[in-house]
Amino acid sequence: MWMQHAGRGWWTSLVCLGLTCFMGVARAQAVSSFHLGHQFPIGSIPDRAAQKFAELVQQKSRGALQIQVHPAATFGDERAHLALLRKQALDFAVTGDLVVGSLGGHYLVVNLPFLYRDAGHALRIYSSGLGKAMRGELKSRGLVALSWHHVGVRMLTANKPIHSHKELAGLNLRLPQDAAWTAVWRALGAVPRQVPFTDLPNALKLGQIDAQENPPNFIRASKLYAHQKYLMTTNHMPQRQFIFASAQALGRLTSAQLRIVQDAATEASSHAAGIADAEHARDLAWLTGEGGMVLIDFDPTGIADTLKPVPEALAGAEGVRVYGQILALR
Repeated sequence: MWMQHAGRGWWTSLVCLGLTCFMGVARAQAVSSFHLGHQFPIGSIPDRAAQKFAELVQQKSRGALQIQVHPAATFGDERAHLALLRKQALDFAVTGDLVVGSLGGHYLVVNLPFLYRDAGHALRIYSSGLGKAMRGELKSRGLVALSWHHVGVRMLTANKPIHSHKELAGLNLRLPQDAAWTAVWRALGAVPRQVPFTDLPNALKLGQIDAQENPPNFIRASKLYAHQKYLMTTNHMPQRQFIFASAQALGRLTSAQLRIVQDAATEASSHAAGIADAEHARDLAWLTGEGGMVLIDFDPTGIADTLKPVPEALAGAEGVRVYGQILALR
């Protein structure tokens, strides 16, 4: 009798052990892993936004969803990341919003420097009806915009002081590859040069370009201050960014997991914008202190009149209409 009960106990323990192992394997198999890339230095605001997004996704899914972040141009520059998303060879990416310029036509005016009053105005564009239409077109091209934020305001740097747009004539200025940016700075007298962001420090070091423009955080994180003496208060564009997903990555998720990812992206973007607001003054102080840069007050007088013809020349009557929509959101 004792042996009979002992056998039952042994059998029960074995079944329980097997069930536990099976559940452990099932849990392991239930974990979905994803990859996120960006071109920015480790510790920069975009990198912290990416890390926050990955952290929140893991927390909210209780470990069922995990995102590995690949920073500092592991997969190349922003264009390479966007191409990988479209090919569904990458799951997520944090990039700037210059991709909107790839939509062409009247959307080109969305990226005009010296257009936006402040970061709030710049971000409202993407939550407006105009933004919804742009996000729809991006989605049709394989880029799902989960959220958007700003990471600071772009400022001009050079190895000579520039006090107004009249002193921009002939300046070899590195710009992102975008028709709107090129049109604006060329109208102001600068000579646009396209250099990938990842190659920018070396291009400055070798003297291949005279000047560049980026938010203080980028200037500090990428050590651009080592090759530029003067920092101008142009404040010409709040730097917006997206957290993008590929359609294929989202297709792997349940409806509940989709909500988790969307909520995590929204929170991560809010986190990034909060950091940008808090750290702008700190980074500016560091650059003009320990970073050795000299701050130059830039006078914007005359810029608005100089740039009046640009929207129509760039994007025609429809571009002028969109330009008016943007101004109305101020």
